[in-house]
Amino acid sequence: MEISYTELRSKEVVNLQNGARMGKIIDMIVDSNGKNVLGVVVPGVRRLFKASEDIFIPWCNISKIGNDVILVSLDSASLTSVTRSSEMNLDGAPYDKSVDDYL
Repeated sequence: MEISYTELRSKEVVNLQNGARMGKIIDMIVDSNGKNVLGVVVPGVRRLFKASEDIFIPWCNISKIGNDVILVSLDSASLTSVTRSSEMNLDGAPYDKSVDDYL
């Protein structure tokens, strides 16, 4: 299956473990050779006065890519945070969810 990054980032990511909506893909991580996708990044928990830590989803945790959603299977043991650089914080909105909302 071939799919572009533009198509991927337009789909909502949903966690199969609890049905939580995680947002839309904001980044994709590839290996240094540029041949393999390692995973995707979705917006993290928003906190006031703290840097954003987005959530990395390994490609192996993506269960299904549908027409309008991407189903992932994540539990607290497989959660990895990625610190968002200041260049990526485009909306400037305060964070308002806890990590437990995603797990």
